This record gives sequence, C-alpha cells and structure tokens, in this order.
Amino acid sequence: MSRLSLLVFAGLLTIGGAAQAQNWPDTLFSERSHDFGMVPRGGVVRHPFVLTNKLNVPISILNLRVSCGCTSGTASASVVQPGKTAIIEAQMDTRNFVGPKATTLFVSVMAGNQESEIGLGVRSMILSDVVLNPGTIEFGQVSRGQSPSQVLAIDRIGKPDWKIVKLTSSSKAITASLQETQRANGSVGYQLTVALRPDAPAGILRDELRLITNDPETPSIPVPIGGQIRGELSATPASLALGSVNSAAAVQGKFVVRASKPFAIAKVEGNGEGFSLQAADTARKPLHILNLTYNPAQSNTRGDLSRSFRITTDLPGEAPVDVSATLHVEP
Repeated sequence: MSRLSLLVFAGLLTIGGAAQAQNWPDTLFSERSHDFGMVPRGGVVRHPFVLTNKLNVPISILNLRVSCGCTSGTASASVVQPGKTAIIEAQMDTRNFVGPKATTLFVSVMAGNQESEIGLGVRSMILSDVVLNPGTIEFGQVSRGQSPSQVLAIDRIGKPDWKIVKLTSSSKAITASLQETQRANGSVGYQLTVALRPDAPAGILRDELRLITNDPETPSIPVPIGGQIRGELSATPASLALGSVNSAAAVQGKFVVRASKPFAIAKVEGNGEGFSLQAADTARKPLHILNLTYNPAQSNTRGDLSRSFRITTDLPGEAPVDVSATLHVEP
C-alpha cells in the first residue's frame, strides 16, 4: 500500500472513531433517573448513580449543578480511569416542599478533549402528614471506638391508628431503638434513637434505616444515616490550596499521613491529567510525606481545578484516607 493510501486509510479511521465517540456520554450511566416514592417531609433522601468508564481514556468529572435548590450532589472521585467506576450521589432535601417534586442533577464530564453534560433525574412525593425532625441521622466525624447516639422525632398527623411496627437496616455499624411518645388528638409520635457501634469500621458511613409501618400507602419510611469514622490514619491538610499557576509553570505541595504505628503506602489513586502524588519512600514508618506536583503542560484543562486522591496503606483493617487539591490554571 502506498504512503498516500495509508494516510487516507488512517484519516478514515480517525473520522470513524470520532463519529463513534459522539455517543460516549450515553454509555456512562445505566440508570439516568430514580423515584424515591413517598417520603416524609423533613427528611433528606439520597440515591447513588454509578458512572462506569467504558472508554480507553480517563474521564474527568468537572462539575455538578442542579435545577433546584432542594437537590445537591457529590462525586466519589474527580477522575475515573478506564474500566473503573465512581458514585454520583444525588440528595433531595424535603424540608421546604410537599407533594410531587422532580429535579435534575447535571454532571459535566470530559473525555480527551470532548466535554459533555448528562442529566440525572430524581423525583419524590413528599408527604405533608409525616414529619421527621431532624430529617437525617448525622454523626459527623467520630474516632473509631466511640459510640455516640442521635435522636430523631417522627410525627404523624390525622391518622390515630398509625403505627411503626418494625425497624430494618442492613448496617452493622449502628444499633437503633424506637419508643412511642404520643398518641392523642389524632396525632402519633415516636422517638428514634440511633447509636454508633464502638466496633464500627473506619471510613465513610453511608447507610439507611427503614421504618416499617401499618399504612399501605406509606409502608416504609427511609432514614438516611451518615458520618465519618476516623481510624488510625490521618492526613493533613485534608484539602491543599495550591493557588494560581500559569500554563508554563509547575506547582508543588505536600501531604502528611500519620498513624500511631509504622505503615507503608500501598497505593495512591487519582494521579493523571497533570497531577502526580507520590510517597517520598516505601519504608514502613509512622509518618509519611507525599509530594504533590501539578504540571499544566500535561493537561488541556484551564481555570479552577479540583482533584481528589485516595491513599491506601498496608495497615490491616484501616480504610483509605482521602485528600484533595485545588488550584487555578491561567490560560
């Protein structure tokens, strides 16, 4: 085959690949909408949408925006490598609404030099006669071994024979108890107490407890449970601000990872697109310094950037620690 023929053939392959790549956003999510069903007013319900990278290049999650202030979203990673997944969690706050509510979480992503936005829809029927106060059980940051408890009030108006007959949860990190506090004048009240088990594993706590009722219209009520259980490991800073950098200069920073006993850094996730986070050495010791470098020449993205990293160690039973970096790259 002549050199001219080879060039023409390569051009046809490039055009064909580009045409096929136009549909890549449709491959990211197998589920694009979720119905929470009937939920009590005052609660915060959430749903994980799974993003799967089926391409042969990394996918960057650039931004999340919502069509309504009642909804928010978080991403478990800023970059998803080929063959890997990330969780886009949609959260709907029902405190200020009743009746049907639908909203969209928009996810901006980039693969190579192609940018796209995908809409993830969530909807619910917010009940006016069932109220949770507060809407979630949130433990915040807790050291492993501690056993704090939280109390939530449940009120049902206008249905005097309403009962919560059972609590269900698959979580091994919590214990829960329920006590009826009121049944008079057409109103029913309960108090839900949720405690964190002292042997709960370190890491992010994202669980759900369900209240099973005798009402066929609202047979179960979800109660989200969240928090972060800190283990032996800690990383400082949790978020590193690198400031501004021009398109020709690299910038550097450091993270310090500590534990009460010696350990080694087993893996660092999140490198790429100009970011490189590396441990200074592979020795087992109670303190490690990880050097972060951002090189604008290795990325086409400019403007405000945020990058998340996950650091895994060889300490048995210890969850990875997550850190992040932010900076502004001048054009």
